[in-house]
Formats: sequence, structure tokens, C-alpha cells
Amino acid sequence: MSGLELVGVSKSYQSQSILTDVSLSIERGEFAVFVGPSGCGKSTLLRLIAGLDPVTQGQISIDGQDVSHAAAGRRSVAMVFQSYALYPHMSVFENIAFPLQMARLSKSDVKQAVQKAAEIVKLDGRLGDKPAKLSGGQRQRVAIARAIVRQPAVFLMDEPLSNLDAALRAEMRMELTQLHRRLGTTMVYVTHDQLEAMTMADRIVVLNGGRVEQVGPPMELYHHPSNTFVARFIGSPPMNLVPCKVTESDAARVRVSCEAVGDLVLPFSGERLKAGDHCVIGIRPEAFRIGPPDSREFFSFQLVPQVLERLGVHLIAHAQLSAQSVTCLFDGDPTVIVGQPMTVHVAAHQVRIFDDTGAARTPISG
Repeated sequence: MSGLELVGVSKSYQSQSILTDVSLSIERGEFAVFVGPSGCGKSTLLRLIAGLDPVTQGQISIDGQDVSHAAAGRRSVAMVFQSYALYPHMSVFENIAFPLQMARLSKSDVKQAVQKAAEIVKLDGRLGDKPAKLSGGQRQRVAIARAIVRQPAVFLMDEPLSNLDAALRAEMRMELTQLHRRLGTTMVYVTHDQLEAMTMADRIVVLNGGRVEQVGPPMELYHHPSNTFVARFIGSPPMNLVPCKVTESDAARVRVSCEAVGDLVLPFSGERLKAGDHCVIGIRPEAFRIGPPDSREFFSFQLVPQVLERLGVHLIAHAQLSAQSVTCLFDGDPTVIVGQPMTVHVAAHQVRIFDDTGAARTPISG
């Protein structure tokens, strides 16, 4: 049974459309992440689910119950915001207990629930402290504990880690993932950071311009993006996109000509691709290999590195492929010299092809 279902949800403010015909089914206990650029509508969608804003059109159901027009307090959701929204004059205990006290639970029930939630987020030793004495990560844990005590059907999180430094964000990503496993509750998480989406999500929902571009497990979106927007947005560094033209096609292959790389024969069905059509080929940065190729099904390119980023475990090379800029990701610290041409290889099955609308074509294999 779906924990959260949206059918044809749209949102407009006066004449401005923010979300258009969004339909999603998020399974009970799933960790779903909404990701997309600023202004794509992801936070607005979360607010519609929470009941903080009314839908213009469509239906929202939680655990099979239509809550499209229900008040926020009747939706069995708990929301964690980007800002911690803690009461500075209250202790950690009082901040966590606040929603239970508003629901008029007994003192013993409140104490038991707060203690359990505090143990889950590892703050049981700080219950008497005020927020000012806590680090940013600890304050965010208080906000999460305050959501936990409500025992909602769905947790909603709106960029909860964006105010933390890089090291603390990495730590909190792990903690949130472990928290989800312990609780087993449906979680919907909003972020503009595709790294958070890739590392935390069971499924990712990619939004762009108020519409859903693609929904799927992280590695499915990474290896099989449905269009050029997803190809560029998911992955760091992003997929390289090189414009080409179709010169020949049949049921099992497509031959393309690229000014930057010459002719390539790719294992894709030629359906809906005909000679003369413009297209784009996509190559992930890690698909480039230095040294002898390990199969016959490969293409060779000559690149000229322009900028190198040596990260220890990886080397990122920003290079020129004819007049086209590309990014390569190599393991370790290979000998690559700025300005010195080098030959790299790419396996045919690692190349993706997109038609002139930006939509991906399905490979025959790989």
C-alpha cells in the first residue's frame, strides 16, 4: 500500500503555474528524495503534502486516506525545516515535548516519548540544555526528535542539512539514513544537492520547471537518465553531452557523426532516429579510460587537458575534445599533463544517445 500518493497535483499563484500535473506513488516505509534546481517547485510540493498550502488541482492521499483539503494538523505528517525552528528559551526536553504537550498527553507519556526520541537521535544526555549550547547538528537532531515523538505516517524534510558545514552534512546524511532504517517510516526529503539524493534515497524524484522529469532508484537515474536534463543534473561531475547528427540507422545500431569525435556506431535501436536527425551523445566522466582498451567495442578520443583537480582517490581532468569541453574522472593519480594531448577510450555500451527533443533512446544492451 502506498504511504503517499499524488494524482494530478497542480499549484498556481494567480496566473503563475508552480507545479503542473504531478503524479507520484511513494510506498509505505520508502525514503523518497525530491531534487531539482532552485525554483523547480520541490519545496512547494512538500508544503502541499504537509497541508501548509492548498492544492489548486489534484488529490493527495496518505495511507489510503484523501487529505487533499484536510488541515495540516489532521494529516499525520511531521515536518523538519531548513531552519531548526527551536524555542531558544526552552530546554531540549521542552522543545521535543512541545507537540505532545499541545496534544495534552499525560506527563508520564510525554516523558517516556521524549526520552525514547532523544535516545534515537543521541541527545538523551543533553535534555536539560538550551539550544544555544548545542552545535548546528545537535539542534537539527532536536528538530528531528520533535518530529519523531508525533509518530507520523510521513516525515517531511525540507533541506534540513543545508545550514551545516560539509563535514557535518556528511555525518548527518549517515545518521538520517540509519534513522530511517530504525523507524521504517515513510520519509520525503527535499534537497537541491544531488549528492544527498544519490546517497540517501530509495527513489529519487527529479523536478524541473514544476514537472516531474524522472522517478527511480539512484543508480537507474544515473545510468539510464530519461533525458538530457536528468543526465546533466544527476552525477558529479555531470555527464558530458556532445552534439551529433545521425548518418545511418537500423533496428540494432545507429551511426552518428560528431564534429568533435568523428563517426561512432552505437548499439541502439534506430526507431525514431533517421539520417539527418540531430542528436546528442552522453558519456559519464568515469567512462573515459587511459591505456589499452579492454574490449573491441570501444572508441578512442584525443583530449587536451586544460585544468586538473587532484583529489587523491580520483583525478578530475577538464579537457578539450576538438572544440568541445569535456570532463574526465580517472581513478588514482595517473600521469596527465595540462596542455599535452592524450588518448582515451570509451566502451560503446557506456555511451548514451538522446534525440533532438532531449529524450533518451533505449540501448539494445548494456
